[in-house]
Amino acid sequence: MRRPSTLAVWLFLAAVASARALEWKTQTQQVRTAPFQSSIAIVFDFKNTGATPVAILSIQTNCDCLDAATDRKVYAPGEAGHLTARFTVGDRLGLYQRSITILSDDEPRKPTVLAVSIDVPEIAALSQRMLAWKIGSRPVEKTVIIRPTPGLALDFHTAQPTNEDFIVRLKTIKTGAVYQLSIVPRSTKKPANAAIRVSGRDNAGHEVLISAYANVE
Repeated sequence: MRRPSTLAVWLFLAAVASARALEWKTQTQQVRTAPFQSSIAIVFDFKNTGATPVAILSIQTNCDCLDAATDRKVYAPGEAGHLTARFTVGDRLGLYQRSITILSDDEPRKPTVLAVSIDVPEIAALSQRMLAWKIGSRPVEKTVIIRPTPGLALDFHTAQPTNEDFIVRLKTIKTGAVYQLSIVPRSTKKPANAAIRVSGRDNAGHEVLISAYANVE
């Protein structure tokens, strides 16, 4: 029976030694926040499947809105652990793609990259968010229909433009469910723009602020 060459044995041992010991249950996750949620935690589970302890050398995220940390720094052979990432919602809306880069001493030159997709739905939907009038056109009134996210009752009570060159009116079509925002420029003779802040609250007293935008251009 032929014995393996010294080179073959060395290559095999090198491959084993360089194999990544931390095995992640998943490296991608998708989450969705609830209304008025200030932050959301995402947990990634992993296990040291190697024969030696593994130390976490560094953890970095690609946004200051996302923090991440493991439950300890060193994992013994066969030991399981988890990394918890926390996304700060703040005033963010929409879909956010974020990444977490982990460097461990089992593969110090090949970091593990975890991907997180966070969907932050709007509190309310607007039929149109941007209204525009051409300079010199007739300053006709235009409307925006506001509907709270399904399952959420909101009482919108005030609409205020950031520029007095626009007149706004807020009308309740169906309490808690449908509102009409009317906007008209006082004049279209010159450029003007404004954000219209619509304020309200839900049944639990959470304050809500959404915006529409008006431009004479």
